[in-house]
Amino acid sequence: MGAFVFLVPVLLVVVAGYSVGYVVAEALGVPAPEAVAWPAGFLLLAVTVVALLRYRRRRRRARSSPPSSGPPSRRR
Repeated sequence: MGAFVFLVPVLLVVVAGYSVGYVVAEALGVPAPEAVAWPAGFLLLAVTVVALLRYRRRRRRARSSPPSSGPPSRRR
């Protein structure tokens, strides 16, 4: 059951990329749109994974660093 929690979103992202790639390739008149659609699906998956990892790393870094009080103020 745990594998489905991971695999279903992955499959949805790949299918979304495949669909967009297929429609674009067909509109451009590519003779074999599947040859463009599959790489487009996996490219969307790769971009999504990289974006999620960067987001997670940024949130983790912000959570672990102490709050910044800004630049020191000058008092006279």
